[in-house]
Amino acid sequence: MINKDIQEDTLARKHTNTYELSILMGMDSFDYMVLDSQQQVLAVKSFGLGSGPGYLSAVEAAFQSDKFLHQPFRNIRAGLTSGKFTLIPQRLYNPGENEAYIRQLTVLAAEEDARADALPQLGMYNVYSAYREEVSLARRLFPGCRFFHLATALLEGLRHNLGTQEGYSIFAHLRGGQLYIIVFEGKELRFSNAFRYQAAKDFIYYVLLIYQQFGLEPERHTLHLSGQLVQDSEIYREAVRYIRHLEFLTAPAFFQFGPRLSQEPQYLYFGLLGLSLCS
Repeated sequence: MINKDIQEDTLARKHTNTYELSILMGMDSFDYMVLDSQQQVLAVKSFGLGSGPGYLSAVEAAFQSDKFLHQPFRNIRAGLTSGKFTLIPQRLYNPGENEAYIRQLTVLAAEEDARADALPQLGMYNVYSAYREEVSLARRLFPGCRFFHLATALLEGLRHNLGTQEGYSIFAHLRGGQLYIIVFEGKELRFSNAFRYQAAKDFIYYVLLIYQQFGLEPERHTLHLSGQLVQDSEIYREAVRYIRHLEFLTAPAFFQFGPRLSQEPQYLYFGLLGLSLCS
């Protein structure tokens, strides 16, 4: 099922070899974004696929049905959304120890591998688990694609949105029943983790837990929101009850949007925008 399909008139199939494609897989959906060399967003499309054992077959079916994805692209980034990840300071990171880093926190399933993304501007590596079959499918459908974790994408996007603000900034991103909470103090990353949630009360519990951990005040410190969330939702109404200031994220200022996509809330696809910044 296609949940969103927006294309600007300036999108030209014959020029795809100059475009960049960012895709997000996992957590019951398959999304992609197309940008040109001037960082103008030309297209956003989202497929709702459902969860369960048929997910990868549904991804392939979505790919086969969308002939635009069969074109050659200048650069392809594939975002993975496993909730198992940990940040390792760059000075302590050993590339041969990825599995050990993950196993210190959780169980690495037999069908999972450990991977890592560099975050040089933050002085860290994001070490995470990835399903082997998901990576294999992405490599087959998108030859030459580079892989990054969603947390890496969010950190890259947020890093470009911090500006000169001092003090604490709290961010919550929702995707497929997964809540990513990230805290910066100025430009310094203080916290990044993901939590599974099933209801609005789960969401607000985890958010307020982080407020408490950092001694932040829900009446004073703004919560910045992005991802799969709308104002007419139980989660948003629950958040309003406890946190006075809520703001939806906007894209970093250097992204450009045409007449169609400029009408869309940018926070909905902040993960794809951040993914396009990964290198």
